Amino acid sequence: MRIKNISTIFKKEMIDTVRDRRTLIFMLLVPIAAIPLMIMLTSSLLISSVSKVAEERAEVVIEGFNNLPMDLQQSFSQSDKLTILTEADFPDKDLLEVLQAGEFQALVTIPENFQKAVGSESTTDLDIFFDRAEMKSEFAVDKIKDILQPYREELIQYRIEARGLSAEILEPFEIRSQNVASAQKVAGKEIGAMLPYLIIIMCFMGAMYPAIDLAAGEKERGTLETLLVSPATRGEFVIGKYLVVLTTGVVAALLSMASLTFSLNYMVDSMLADITTELLAIQFTGETVILIAMIILPLAGIFASVLLSVSIFARSFKEAQSYITALNMVVILPAFISFLPGVELDTKMALIPVVNVSLIIKDAISGTIEWQFVIISFVSTLILAGLCLWFAKKWFEREAVLFRT
Repeated sequence: MRIKNISTIFKKEMIDTVRDRRTLIFMLLVPIAAIPLMIMLTSSLLISSVSKVAEERAEVVIEGFNNLPMDLQQSFSQSDKLTILTEADFPDKDLLEVLQAGEFQALVTIPENFQKAVGSESTTDLDIFFDRAEMKSEFAVDKIKDILQPYREELIQYRIEARGLSAEILEPFEIRSQNVASAQKVAGKEIGAMLPYLIIIMCFMGAMYPAIDLAAGEKERGTLETLLVSPATRGEFVIGKYLVVLTTGVVAALLSMASLTFSLNYMVDSMLADITTELLAIQFTGETVILIAMIILPLAGIFASVLLSVSIFARSFKEAQSYITALNMVVILPAFISFLPGVELDTKMALIPVVNVSLIIKDAISGTIEWQFVIISFVSTLILAGLCLWFAKKWFEREAVLFRT
């Protein structure tokens, strides 16, 4: 292997790759622009939809409305958040079935002895039926409780005062929860699963089109034969092309990390105000960035080798694209492991490609780095990347693969 030849091939292929519009889109445009726009659009739509549903008047059926005390009846009737219906509005119908059909958002059943029980200070209850699969129904329950809860507290206060007691008798002690986790750890736990998934997918996508173009594209353009008669060996060609694909994959991964951090800390946070200040407190320290770059590098090496091998095997750009689209699922499923609760990094997980990187990035974001597993993951992934590169080189040296008909 001559370094000069590899360097020349790398520079030539990198220049051609950077000039390719598809590569620029997946290596630069998607990580930098598409991800923030997607997050901003999704967040805006979510906030708008939730706000709209929360402001709408909810239609609620109160079965046994007349069993309520008069002051509570007035509170329901005068509410500007609820439209009160009764069983008389749905004659000869099963109210639960009508609720499930979505004709109203919640059903409140009042027992006949409710008013008497309240007056005699006996224990009683009422039931609220709702459809948990519908957001409007859940908001309706909240609006109902906004009326019932204050009334309940007033009853308690009245009964206590009637006996000359202090309200503090109901609270013999107060339970206070004190959070000891840093904002970084909280943010890592809540949304840390999403970041490694997107970083890994962006790494794969950033390497995908350069790999297709550098092998299958050469075949389709009829320039592969010209390259093979040059002084460079096939091994040098593979290494040169491999380094280009590796570079684009790593660049896409790092850009996606920077883009996601900016989006979560500045764009989404500004839209959600103080609601998610702690939730979105993602900050990448120098150590975290180096760790993620270090662990992404051998993974990108695996992607580059596999993608090049598939591209070399394909007869055309379109055929390679079809193979790699199917291969994309092999990457997505292990990367999704970071979303699963209770899955933690251990020796076994550290040996599984993609899964180990996903879990390491998730832990690094939350500020908990277990270096023994990081080392195991890095070494095992690096060895696998080396084996994949060796396979790609051998694959490229086979005439039957290069000139498939």
